[in-house]
Amino acid sequence: MTRPLSTPASLPPRVSIWAAVLASYFLSASALAWGPLGHRAVGGVADALLSPVARAEVVRLLADDRDRDGKPSGRTTLAEVSLWADEIRGTPADRPAWHYDNVPACGEVGREATWCPQQQCASATLEPLLAQLADVSVPVQQRREALKWISHLVGDLHQPLHAVDFAQGGNQVRVQLAGRSSHTPGSLHFAWDVRLVATALHAGHDQAPSEAAMRALIARARALPAALREAPVQQWPAESNRLARQVALNYPGFACGSTPAGTALLPLAYQRGAERVITAQLALAGARLATLLNRALASP
Repeated sequence: MTRPLSTPASLPPRVSIWAAVLASYFLSASALAWGPLGHRAVGGVADALLSPVARAEVVRLLADDRDRDGKPSGRTTLAEVSLWADEIRGTPADRPAWHYDNVPACGEVGREATWCPQQQCASATLEPLLAQLADVSVPVQQRREALKWISHLVGDLHQPLHAVDFAQGGNQVRVQLAGRSSHTPGSLHFAWDVRLVATALHAGHDQAPSEAAMRALIARARALPAALREAPVQQWPAESNRLARQVALNYPGFACGSTPAGTALLPLAYQRGAERVITAQLALAGARLATLLNRALASP
């Protein structure tokens, strides 16, 4: 479900990273969950909900953060480093199978072993990474990379199409958004990663949510009941898979076992429902990310 990225050598490091990430969306049917905008939103919510102890440790761990080329990144927040796991596509540090759980789209969900072989999937990877982050005897560089992976994978697990095996997470489904004739058709996955997220968060061209949208997400995250914020990681794939079945794959012409030959039109009602799910999932992901980090980075 993944494709490597390449970074143009002629651009400055931070510009080249953004160029590579954005190019992957417009030039390929990538499986990068949420896109820069969504991951920044999840990280921004978590930044706001960190405990003072956890926030201080995040700042300390990111003090010498490096980009995909090993150069100082200047990034100090979860919102900024949440994109790192996509930036390193195609490098030795890349772990493509970590970005999703291939839970069946149709029929019984079955046992985890059938859709997470060798424990190489997003949900199975989080616990070892959290243990690595929490262990102060582990070298800072390894703890820093664990933090960056965690900040990204929590977001991935809350994108419904990253928890379903249908048509490579919707990458093989070609769609057009009704009422947006100026936009060229793209994949269903792309629509959920980028276009619907941008609308839901009232984003402009700077790949950042509006201030009002971020305030609303943070308020929504704070109001979530403890049972939701503290739900075990093993429960998340089933939640996202249910949303994939009920909402993301509920487009005209969907049929188990077959991919539409043409372009499916996503009605306005579908888009509005998707945007509601997206805002809810981004807030939930941010709250859960903060909960995990507050626990892992609590003072001994």
